[in-house]
Amino acid sequence: MKMMEKLCECGCGQPTRVATGNDRAKGFVKGQSIRFIYGHIHKKHGMMRTPEHRAFIDAKTRCTNSGREDWKDYGGRRDAACPTGVKFGFDNFSQFMLDVGLRPEGKDARGRALYSLDRINNDGHYEPGNVRWATRKEQRLNRRSQRRTSMP
Repeated sequence: MKMMEKLCECGCGQPTRVATGNDRAKGFVKGQSIRFIYGHIHKKHGMMRTPEHRAFIDAKTRCTNSGREDWKDYGGRRDAACPTGVKFGFDNFSQFMLDVGLRPEGKDARGRALYSLDRINNDGHYEPGNVRWATRKEQRLNRRSQRRTSMP
């Protein structure tokens, strides 16, 4: 079987040959930060199984998977404030991280994380400029059921 060769940039900045197979002979290297999908080189972000990546996947799934129990409140939501449902507007995890950043540290008395992903405008989409890390209290005040209406 012939090994497919690709050039990519090594961590030191120099171009290097990378093999798609497990054979590291003949000067080929297989870097930990490189993987091949259908002949294209993709750099891994190195953040699998982190709270940030889990929040990204969960938000995307809430908006796109009609099989989820909570889909009716996100992708399947249809009301005057959000007639098309909540959309997921990030193209990839890198764009998400540039906009939101790392989740702040901290745990409550039960050992749960203090911060989770929140939409600033609850009638808006998961998109750049409308997501943040918020405490449970901030999220509780941002719910549709907690909105106060002005009295005449």
